[in-house]
Amino acid sequence: MNGGLFITLFDEKTLKLYLKHGIYGFLMSPVSLGKKPSWIHFAALSDYACAREGTHVFFFLKRRIIYGGTVTGNKDVASFYFNGTNSPIGRQQNAPLFWDESQREIYEKTDSNGIFKVVGVGIKSQPYVLKFKTDDNITCKRIESDELYFELGNYNFPLPSNSIRGMSFCTLTPGETLDLLRIISLSHDKVSLSGTEEFAVNGEGLIFQTDFVDFLQFQYESELEFNILSDIANIKPLEEMNKVEHFSLCRQVPIRPFKPEGMDQADICLYSTVNPIKNGLIPNVIIELKKDKANFHAYDQVIRYLRWLHKITCDEEFERIQAMIIAPSFTENIAKNSNGIFDSKIQLYSLVLQNFVKQVVL
Repeated sequence: MNGGLFITLFDEKTLKLYLKHGIYGFLMSPVSLGKKPSWIHFAALSDYACAREGTHVFFFLKRRIIYGGTVTGNKDVASFYFNGTNSPIGRQQNAPLFWDESQREIYEKTDSNGIFKVVGVGIKSQPYVLKFKTDDNITCKRIESDELYFELGNYNFPLPSNSIRGMSFCTLTPGETLDLLRIISLSHDKVSLSGTEEFAVNGEGLIFQTDFVDFLQFQYESELEFNILSDIANIKPLEEMNKVEHFSLCRQVPIRPFKPEGMDQADICLYSTVNPIKNGLIPNVIIELKKDKANFHAYDQVIRYLRWLHKITCDEEFERIQAMIIAPSFTENIAKNSNGIFDSKIQLYSLVLQNFVKQVVL
């Protein structure tokens, strides 16, 4: 019961290329030597960090959803590849450039390997790449996106795919993934790979390893998010829970009623594949992150998540939901707006102490 990745593309040539080779790399501004990546860089990388071997890949192009395959590589930690030296870790590890789209006719080459100009967009590179295993029975099958959203209309709560507008990439809950797989498997419409452009792949690439990342060394909240998602063993209580629950990971999950805009999104959600709630649509664990000392605003946010989940679940389901706030430390008044119904569900995990705290750390 794996989750999925929902990836927006903009032209059919690129779609065919990725489907043929079982590869996807999002376009990012290259990070030059000595420069720190932006928070946006780590936010994008956090999507990749949710991928594990078996995660399903779906592409979204012109109101159609196309099945790609299942991610290959690491089973227990993030499964993606470093592609060349246009990122700090890729440079540090001297990662080979094995997927170089600068050779494609639709882009303009530059003087630097792996860096190209996208007309009307700017200079881009692909420092990180996903690999996925195709399946002759379903890969390339496609449906109209309305078929998915008609199905999601059965639920009285929003899901990640409801909030993809304006995004190039989002994670999918295991429940959404199951619905999507069922619908697409019944389709008779399929993308033809005939006429796919010629492209040379140069080697295997360097897969992510946990020792590439220095946990607790972070500047942005999105960097902390990446550190945890890439290997949840970095948070020992989650590591122990994962041994039993075998979590599927999602990030920036809407946990609020449908709203016109500004929908609240939980930083990290974990979905048990052993004891799923509502068939994998509702998270078993909600995590709110703060890179600095967490205050009552973070606590109030988690209370709002729990209020909504209490409304859309039965008592037995709600009993299985847990919430965590992960931060270096916590202010003395963090629970000043506490709610007796939900307080027992919220745990505070200190990155400094690397443990839960029963009393506030000042």
